Amino acid sequence: MGVRADELKRTWFRRALQRAGIEHENWRPGLGVDENRRVVEAVYGYYGQLFLAHPYLLWAGMASMIGPAFYAGFRDLGFVPDAARTAVIAVLGRASRRLARRAAGDLGFYETTFLTMQKKIFEDQATMHEAYLAGGLPQVEEFYRARIIDLATLQAWRQIDTGHSAGDQAAVAAGNRTLLFREQHDIIDRFYVQMLGHGGLAGRAFTYLLTLAGAPSVPGAHSYPQRYPLTIAAPLPRGQISARTPLADGNIAVFANRWQLIDVDTLPHYVALIRDDPEQARAIVATPIGVRMARYRLLARAPALTAAALTRWRLDINAAPGPLFRAAAAPVRAAAAEGTTIDLTRPPIRESAGFAVGASSRIWMNPGHHPVEVTVNLPGGRGYHAGAAIAAMLSPDSTRDPDRLTVQLPAADLDATGRLLEQYAAAWGFPPDEVATWRASAAPSAPAGPEDDTGPFSYSTRVFTGNDAGFVHVEF
Repeated sequence: MGVRADELKRTWFRRALQRAGIEHENWRPGLGVDENRRVVEAVYGYYGQLFLAHPYLLWAGMASMIGPAFYAGFRDLGFVPDAARTAVIAVLGRASRRLARRAAGDLGFYETTFLTMQKKIFEDQATMHEAYLAGGLPQVEEFYRARIIDLATLQAWRQIDTGHSAGDQAAVAAGNRTLLFREQHDIIDRFYVQMLGHGGLAGRAFTYLLTLAGAPSVPGAHSYPQRYPLTIAAPLPRGQISARTPLADGNIAVFANRWQLIDVDTLPHYVALIRDDPEQARAIVATPIGVRMARYRLLARAPALTAAALTRWRLDINAAPGPLFRAAAAPVRAAAAEGTTIDLTRPPIRESAGFAVGASSRIWMNPGHHPVEVTVNLPGGRGYHAGAAIAAMLSPDSTRDPDRLTVQLPAADLDATGRLLEQYAAAWGFPPDEVATWRASAAPSAPAGPEDDTGPFSYSTRVFTGNDAGFVHVEF
């Protein structure tokens, strides 16, 4: 209690590494999956043990359940790059790692990016889970007081804690959903954006292929092409002919597409499995990761993928004309040229926020990741304006009114971010010395190559709390 943020994070991160049986100096995503195989398996095994010992930690159970598909992807992605690295090192020795990394090429970039994402999720989520298991809510509240987590994350842990104590499964599920949103939005979306933009069109093509090849690990859940197939149409003299294809009408590297699949399909099926057949869920998670992973390897799935490509077509002829390209759900809200205005001068309701029937979130972003001009009108005549990468409004479930809005800005370097935070401190009333302290701690002490990822643990969120605007709690 009462220690600095870096000490708090370091303490519980080390506890998580110890419980998982991971030596931190051996966890180097830049070296590829072959060098990190034991660590990758230990991470997913750790999540599984958390869930088996504490079944209300649904986030950990879901991470373990979907782990085999990601691990299989790591192995498939890493086959060629790891072979190239091994050949270079065999000829030129261990000192040639930088050359070996170049030899791995673009596939090596995607491989190590996914491995880095796995590590960053662990650094954030495992740290919080260890703190909660050791000290309960008071220890999580220390994370909030240290400005490591935001109010939404603190409330999530409160929901999990009180829901577990009272046997309220809905509260437990809601809290774990918030942790999942934090993982996908706050922690790893930046890496998906990097992959999407890597090499121009190559990044879009590669992530789209990942979308097509993705396999659900949760019983009953669907892949993206299954849930949101691309449908094309052509006009006829008296109607329209349309074809539903086995292609995907989206890309999992785009946050709006990825979160929609999770929130509408994967997560509900997972929660239903936990509720209706907890023994099956436990049996799946208890199966060793290496055993579960084998069925998701690309070679093992090739016949099913080929069959889907040949058979998952549907032809319809309609009397009434429709759009030439029809989306299954149109998750991305393309912003108008003049921008988007969000009214928070009074508590929003589903209708005023433009929520679709049955939806529990609404996303504003441009598919090409060009900034969206977002204006948020607040009580008392206050307002917030930014060129945003994403704006996301969430409701607790598919029937209730929204209670949270996040506006994510495009990536910026340390200096630009520091200047922006100084402006926010003056405008929104948080101490400017907090910005100076953060900036000093965020500055890298020494340059490190991609293969050297064992320096001081520092990856997390940092929260600055502004003055409330009426009923709206403001955080940066």
